[in-house]
Amino acid sequence: MTKNILFDLGNVLLKFDWDIAYKRLATHLNPLTALLLWARKDEFLAEIRGDQEMLETGRMTSQQFFSRLKGKIGLEIDYSLFEDIWCNIFTLNQDVMDFARALGKTYSCYILSNTNEAHMRHVSAQYDLGFFKGIAVSHELGALKPAREFYDRALAKLALDAAECIFIDDMAANVEAARAAGIESVRFESAAQLRDELGTRGIVPA
Repeated sequence: MTKNILFDLGNVLLKFDWDIAYKRLATHLNPLTALLLWARKDEFLAEIRGDQEMLETGRMTSQQFFSRLKGKIGLEIDYSLFEDIWCNIFTLNQDVMDFARALGKTYSCYILSNTNEAHMRHVSAQYDLGFFKGIAVSHELGALKPAREFYDRALAKLALDAAECIFIDDMAANVEAARAAGIESVRFESAAQLRDELGTRGIVPA
């Protein structure tokens, strides 16, 4: 019996767009560097993926990540401005948040997300997440979805039984990994699709 609904943050409860930060950062670089960086954006993002994974598993602070990024691209701004640029990439997925809030009157709702402390601090201040019963995030768990450790540690932290949970995520790999961990899961595509998917399982707001 489903008692707990586990929501991903990015591209489920919140939409995000890295290009917003990328374009703002580019205004603080010399024009040639900015042009070259934009032209090879995908390569650059791949290059910093290792640092990002360390950040999102709590093995690197946001300030350390910023220092390394400054060195790579010659960025001449202070950390406070960087955090403002880097964190202001989110917009509320209002339909999904409203649906989650309605479900929260009958079920216990939780957040399970790959993120870092700066983004989580920003999101918590910017959006009303108070109706969620608990939050399990990668930088505190020391593991990233879709690793099995993420799900095991999240369930342990929140004191949840996998058999009583359903997990919602936009990434197929994360959904499959959650199923392998014994958690029923739904791949998110849209608010309407999510309502339908949960409705077929008898999971509806009160």
